[in-house]
Amino acid sequence: MTGKHVLQDALGDLQIGKILFGEKMSGHASLKVGGRVDALVYIENENQLVEVVKRLGEKKIEYVPAGNLTNMIVRDGGYRGAIVLMTGIQEVVYEPASQTDHFLTAQAGATLNKVVSRSVAEELTGLEFCAGIPGSVGGAIWMNAGAYGKEMKDVVQEVYVLDASGAGRTLNRSEIAFGYRHTEFPEGTIVLGARFKLRKGERLKIKERINEIMQWRQEKHPLDYPSCGSIFKNLPGHPAGKIIEDMGLKGVSRGGAQISSKHANFIINKGNATASDVLFLIHLVQTRAQQEKNLRLETEVVIIGENE
Repeated sequence: MTGKHVLQDALGDLQIGKILFGEKMSGHASLKVGGRVDALVYIENENQLVEVVKRLGEKKIEYVPAGNLTNMIVRDGGYRGAIVLMTGIQEVVYEPASQTDHFLTAQAGATLNKVVSRSVAEELTGLEFCAGIPGSVGGAIWMNAGAYGKEMKDVVQEVYVLDASGAGRTLNRSEIAFGYRHTEFPEGTIVLGARFKLRKGERLKIKERINEIMQWRQEKHPLDYPSCGSIFKNLPGHPAGKIIEDMGLKGVSRGGAQISSKHANFIINKGNATASDVLFLIHLVQTRAQQEKNLRLETEVVIIGENE
């Protein structure tokens, strides 16, 4: 059993970026829902991360590493443990290597938009598909994020991780098992960053492709309301949004949450939604898909915590 006071005892004397105790996640998560977490820990460098993880491990306190909270729902009862935010480690470095191969190395907390912007500045092509994905490098690697026929596995050369013992390791691409919206890592692994293998391109063409993608997102996605991006993983030959739309669930609401009438694989917060509202809609979609189409829809979004 943990709680706010247990976390204060474990972490209160650490000199790190910031720790918020008993904080409501509705004020931080992109979907603007969620109960209180015992500790929301902001780290500023990898040394601080190592120390935080060590302390939490010694006290047997559960924790979850996170980026900018775009792909996580904390249930209304809150999370008994710590959410460790990596947003303080966000350096992106360009490494010219040869006439054909060029590399960007990015820390886990860097947003994908920051990495894409740096690739444009260096006239590197390969990361355009990440434009507009609202997440960080660590989360994107963890879930093998992708769009428009490309995924992180297509551009990753190395991944830097902290293993369960607290030791840093470098994993080559060949050592990493990438799957659809999932990457296999040993239990207790934290992604610290990644090295992307890219090619030289023409800045104008790179910008044109990014603009095409951003325009498509503006037209297809409900960007005017808080959301956490795509809720469900697509099935082979069955886009999740199309499945939900075919079942007549587009636009269905619960409290302040709604299955978007613009794109059915988004659940939006139209005002004062709770995590329970969102989870009701997720369960409704999953149940109907199983009953009516014999299809099992898995969530892309990570759901943690306790019911209220």
